[in-house]
Amino acid sequence: MSQEEEEIGHTRIRKLDDAVINKIAAGEIIIQPANALKEMLENSIDAHATMIEILVKEGGIKLLQITDNGRGINKLDLGLLCERFATSKISKFEDLESVATYGFRGEALASISHIARLSVVTKTADSQLAYKAFYLNGKLTGPNFKDSGVQAEPKPIAGKDGTQILVEDLFYNIPSRIKALRNKSDEFAKILDVIGRYAIHTGHVGFSCKRFGEPVYVLSTRPNLPVKERIRTVYGSVVANELLDIAIDGATSKTKEEVNVKESLGLVSVSGVITNANYNNKKKIQPIFFINHRLVSCDPLKRAVNAVFQFFLPKGNHPFMYLALEIDPKNLDVNIHPTKREVRFLNEDEIIELIVDKVHLILSNVDTSRKFKTQSILSKRTTEESSSQVQKKYRQENKLVRVDAQQSKISHYLNNSSDDDRKDRLQSFKVGQASQNVNNDRRKERVNIEVIEPVEEDEVEEDEQDDEDAEDEDEAEEEEDELAENNEEIDEDILEEPVNTPTQQSKRVKVNLKSIQDIKAEVNEWVHKPLTNVFNNAVYVGIVDETKRLCCFQYDVKLFLCDYAALLSEFYFQLALSEFCNYGEIVLSEPILLEDILKPLYEDDSDKVKSLTNMDEVITKIHGMKDMFKEYFKINIDEDNEGKPILSALPMIHKEILPPLTKLPYFFYRLGERVNYDTEKDCLQGIMRQIAFLYIPEPIMDGDNNKRSDLDKLLEHSLFPDIKKRFLATKNLVRDVVQIADLPGLYRVFERC
Repeated sequence: MSQEEEEIGHTRIRKLDDAVINKIAAGEIIIQPANALKEMLENSIDAHATMIEILVKEGGIKLLQITDNGRGINKLDLGLLCERFATSKISKFEDLESVATYGFRGEALASISHIARLSVVTKTADSQLAYKAFYLNGKLTGPNFKDSGVQAEPKPIAGKDGTQILVEDLFYNIPSRIKALRNKSDEFAKILDVIGRYAIHTGHVGFSCKRFGEPVYVLSTRPNLPVKERIRTVYGSVVANELLDIAIDGATSKTKEEVNVKESLGLVSVSGVITNANYNNKKKIQPIFFINHRLVSCDPLKRAVNAVFQFFLPKGNHPFMYLALEIDPKNLDVNIHPTKREVRFLNEDEIIELIVDKVHLILSNVDTSRKFKTQSILSKRTTEESSSQVQKKYRQENKLVRVDAQQSKISHYLNNSSDDDRKDRLQSFKVGQASQNVNNDRRKERVNIEVIEPVEEDEVEEDEQDDEDAEDEDEAEEEEDELAENNEEIDEDILEEPVNTPTQQSKRVKVNLKSIQDIKAEVNEWVHKPLTNVFNNAVYVGIVDETKRLCCFQYDVKLFLCDYAALLSEFYFQLALSEFCNYGEIVLSEPILLEDILKPLYEDDSDKVKSLTNMDEVITKIHGMKDMFKEYFKINIDEDNEGKPILSALPMIHKEILPPLTKLPYFFYRLGERVNYDTEKDCLQGIMRQIAFLYIPEPIMDGDNNKRSDLDKLLEHSLFPDIKKRFLATKNLVRDVVQIADLPGLYRVFERC
């Protein structure tokens, strides 16, 4: 620092040395061996070469050699070959508007010569000798790359027409760039990727590449091969066998309007290939885009084409695409990025839309069949199921509905109650399934309950369901309704204001009973996969008829009507099956005599009641099975001081749901009468069925808006989210789910109006 600078307190502004300027520019353009190769490949193609050979050592860092059979370089031009801003492609800035070559800045070789040792051997057709020149820091130098300050002359040698450029010790003077590079294998893979992309697009040129010291070529293509054969050579037959041609130009346009549109956009032609819907690839292959024969990355075009493929390919799969665009040079700007990787052109949105529409049309026309990998041996059942599946139809964008279960519904904005009121209603809803006001004159007691939940495991066993015949369920529901009509006093219920207080937790038990495993195996055989998929992606809509227990839900663009009593019967049975031996407990603070629970069913002279089995027989049978009930199902039946059976606890299969306790009389009557205790499997399956019936919501009478609102919240916020995650639909549920509308059908109806 000079004395003047010290007095001022800071350094003066000065011009950088030319060497520093060139290193900075080189750092912007050449950041890895693949960048250097790309620049040299383009120079060889601009020289009208038909064969290009590439030799690579240590990922291109130690040695990168490219040999072509092009026109060569005149001896008189070798002095300016590596000078910055020395080029034969343009002479003034306006030439960029019509540039038809890859290079035009005159910076590539200059940048390489500042970060590597570069030598050139070249011969033109009218020259009798070839000439070899060495370059360092953009200047001609001697064979040992020693810059003595005196410019050396090219050395005449024997050679053939064309040019060979040898780059050695890349980044030898920039250690930080060496450290930033990946391993040699990754750098070599990037080099092969660049060569492969140019080999696909430049059909009149043959390319070959091999590692230094190895006799076998890693990649080799012949000139003038069809594009599909070039792709087969580079990417393999898996890609090449599934290609579709794309062509947009005046020759293929059917109307004058189409030609006029393309002319107004400055689009000359579009050609290329894409894979069809049979090509499923989990690994991304970056799209190959050439605009006016320049390799570019056009992100808007990439996103637009990928958006079309999302409707044809399975989730997580990616297509292969190669597109070459010819655009009027006046509408194209190639000078916006140091590596010339990006370009800008006029009417970009309109041109992309035109290409996307063409891709959409091509994929739609061939989306009539798919290829799937199958097992070598298929069972008869699997074959029948596959043949019976409905062929998936292509869904257009305008026929899709965006559904998000987390979004607010319109009902939220129509609710005038305060936040505190909503919280209070939600809290009462959680315990309201077990709390009913007691107005029965025969019972003056006030009974409370407490809940004991089992310990949750990290991995809960997959829920399954049974193949119980649906007619038994309908019969049970009809019997329940008829008995309720004859015993309206029971609707006042048994309990009042239960207290939901979790206490001690029981250790989870692993079940190895063969009968339970057999039940689960039978469930698997009766799973209806299409219906299960519907429920796994269902969005709850609301209750349609609370008396008949009907609700609506949406799947995709379809609206379904469902008997939620039948649905919950199967779902609760699955919960009972998966949580077997691990139920929580609903503990009654004051036990109830079984006789008092069952007595209301027998206090009528109707023919239906007279046909019931004697109450003492029912109680005796239940009491005789009390140990099994307690161990497996958490149904605790003890004895009072007089030796009479009393109920002290019930099973809890879902921590957020308590059963309607008005159904206890029917529950215990069926336990004593409808369960076959002779065989273990029938016994356990029958009891779990009765537990599922106990949890099914009762029909709601017209006008009881509070109960309807609570049930609606229960279905939306608790049951349907669990059904989406855990439910397996069985074949006997098909009759209880009916499609009532779909979006395309509604559009057709509105169009008629």
